[in-house]
Amino acid sequence: MQPALARVAADHLLKGAFDVLDALLAKSFRFEVTGIETADAGMVAEWLAEYAVCLSARIENDGGDVALLLRAADAARVAALVQGGAPSEKDFLTDEDRGVLKEVAESALGGAVTCLFEAAGGDTGQLAETRVEERLPEDAATLLSRLGESITAAAFSFTAEDMAGSGVLLYSESFEEIVPPRLVGGGAGAPPTPEPTLSPEEMSDILSGFGHEPPPSSDRPASAPITPPNLDMVMDIRLVATARLGRVEMPIGDILGLGPGSIVEVGHLIDEPVELLINDRLIARGDVVVVDEKFGLRITEIVSPQERIKSLR
Repeated sequence: MQPALARVAADHLLKGAFDVLDALLAKSFRFEVTGIETADAGMVAEWLAEYAVCLSARIENDGGDVALLLRAADAARVAALVQGGAPSEKDFLTDEDRGVLKEVAESALGGAVTCLFEAAGGDTGQLAETRVEERLPEDAATLLSRLGESITAAAFSFTAEDMAGSGVLLYSESFEEIVPPRLVGGGAGAPPTPEPTLSPEEMSDILSGFGHEPPPSSDRPASAPITPPNLDMVMDIRLVATARLGRVEMPIGDILGLGPGSIVEVGHLIDEPVELLINDRLIARGDVVVVDEKFGLRITEIVSPQERIKSLR
C-alpha cells in the first residue's frame, strides 16, 4: 500500500458512494477518512464486531473488489429512508431491508467505482456481483479471502442533517495502481466533472420510484421538482432495459414442437400495460408506441418501492 495513492483512491470511492446516497436520500453527506492501512484478518474481526453489515461488489473481468462495513442501525436507517418511511431506530435488518439495501449497494458501489475510474481517466468498471451480508467477527478471514489477497482498509466518519456515523471501506490495492500522479495532493489537474444530463422533472420521476418526496422550499413552489446534487458520478453506469410483454411456462415437448407459424399465448391482455425491467427488476409500466417505424414504450407508471422489492424475491 502506498499511503498517498491509497488516500486518493479512498476519497474518490467514498465520494462516489456518498454522491449516490445524496441523491437517494436528498441529504448532503460529508465524510472524512480517519485512517488507512492494509487489512488483515485480526483487524477486520475487530471491525465486524461493530460494523456487522457488509455491502460488497466485485468488478467484472477481475477488476477488483470494494466493500462498505456499516453498523446495523445505520444500514436499517438508510433502508427506511429509501422507502420513504420515518428513520428507523432498530439495530437489525429485516428481509425487506436487505432487498432495499441490495439496490442501494448496486447504486452506491457502482457510483464509487465510477468516480474513481473516471477521475483516473480509465474505462469505468462494471459490477459483476453485489452482496448484502451480515457478518460476525469470526467471518473476517472468509470475507478477506473472498475480497482478494491485498486489501486496503479506510476507516471513515460521515454526517448529514440528522445523521452521523462511521464505517470502514475495503477495496483492492490494485485500485491504487490506476491513480495518476496528477490526483495526488488534492486532485490538482483532475478533469472537470460533466453536468448531469437529466432534467429536474426526470430526476423527480426517478426519485419518486424510491418513495421520496422533495421537501418544499420558501423560494420554490411546493410542487416544483428538485434536482439532487452530485449525480454525475453515476450517469455512465450501463444497465440493461427490457420491455416484457408477458411470460408463459411451457413443457419441453411443446417448446421442441415450435416452428414457423406457431402461436404462443403469453397471457397478456391487449389493454394491459407493458412492464419495463432494469437489470431484470420491475421499475415501470407503460404503453407500446411506434416511433420512426420502431416500437417504443411510453412510461405511464413508476412502480412503488414495495413492488420493486417483491421483484427481487
